[in-house]
Amino acid sequence: MSPAQGIDVPHLLTGLTNEESKNVELMEYLLECAEHVGKGKFELALQVLDLCTRLSSQTGNPIQRVGYYFSSALRQRIELQKTRALRQRIEAQKTSRGGESEDDRRKPLVSDAAVTLPDKSVMEYRNSVPFYSASQLAAVQILMENLDGEKRIHVVELRICSGVMMIALMQALDSIEMLRITALAQDATEERFIHGSGRRLAGFARGMGLPFSFNVVRIWEPPSAHKDKLGLQPKEATVVFSDYALGPMIARPNRLHEMMKLIRSVRPRVMVAIETEANHNAPDFGHRFVETLFTAGAYFDCLASCMEGNEAARAAVESWYLNDRIRNVLVAEGEKRVVRDVKIRVWREYFARFGMLEIAIRGLALQHANMVIRESPFAGSCLVGLDCKSLMIGWKDMPLLSVSAWKFMKAMPQ
Repeated sequence: MSPAQGIDVPHLLTGLTNEESKNVELMEYLLECAEHVGKGKFELALQVLDLCTRLSSQTGNPIQRVGYYFSSALRQRIELQKTRALRQRIEAQKTSRGGESEDDRRKPLVSDAAVTLPDKSVMEYRNSVPFYSASQLAAVQILMENLDGEKRIHVVELRICSGVMMIALMQALDSIEMLRITALAQDATEERFIHGSGRRLAGFARGMGLPFSFNVVRIWEPPSAHKDKLGLQPKEATVVFSDYALGPMIARPNRLHEMMKLIRSVRPRVMVAIETEANHNAPDFGHRFVETLFTAGAYFDCLASCMEGNEAARAAVESWYLNDRIRNVLVAEGEKRVVRDVKIRVWREYFARFGMLEIAIRGLALQHANMVIRESPFAGSCLVGLDCKSLMIGWKDMPLLSVSAWKFMKAMPQ
């Protein structure tokens, strides 16, 4: 059986050993299967999928593990599409007889919480992988440069995880009168998680003797209507930090638009955004599959190196966090597909609509990112560079995340 036409398997996968040859074969079969799925040739896809399954393993090398999770996602997509086609025929028959058609109200394959709220294993992963620390330190430095000399500081966080980044900011601040953090929550689950982070931050601030206030604002529709709840004060210097917060909103463009209106109304000194650098939003399934396959491959390879010796946490990250993201990108459609990462060039075009100007990341911010990478035992495998004015950090030759900084023009562009 021949590999998918028109798709090249990266030369780095070609090798001389038997294991490497099987890895190449597995990648070719995955691409061929995806091509059949995209064309609706499900029986052919299932035949190739059986070959993928034989070459895959949940406990094998990184490529075998990638094959295991992608094979599972492909099989699920085939089953759902076949079931959907059957349901449509049944519904059409009901409608022709005057019956009522049923809506497809199944829950998304991944919830917003599953995408955005890391558990203990994911936090262990982020602590092990150097590019997360590099991005956080760069972001802190950018905020500090735009808060120089300010005594009353207000940080609006669009999504807060464990609060590690805010702890780093606290450590960098000196002789201030008040640090206020307002964290935005999308739902009750996220709100409960954020309150836990807020308590940890408050305890850390007390230990430092730092005047501190923490507030959670649950954002209903539309987000732009909640400006008054932020409690903005004229003597405060306000900044906005977005830690993987905007990407999950792409599936709901109206909500993203309203969130951007809210951010603009805050008139922050600066907005710093960290986002996944990938194109997981292509409308064509084939293109989306290829992008997801090689992005996931970089993550699995990174996990194998950075979490060596911590196999339980690595396996948990792969089977829970990465697997859910893979399934959501490849199986879900419409609003159910909440993992829709886009690259910095897309964000650049989108932010321009709101009169946002990109700030060059340089000086200490760039130095701090490079320092973290250089001091890591995996420095030789990490990528640090610039895309125009924004910072790119990744694994080997694959950019995986971007750090960008933005200011607002006084007037919206026409």
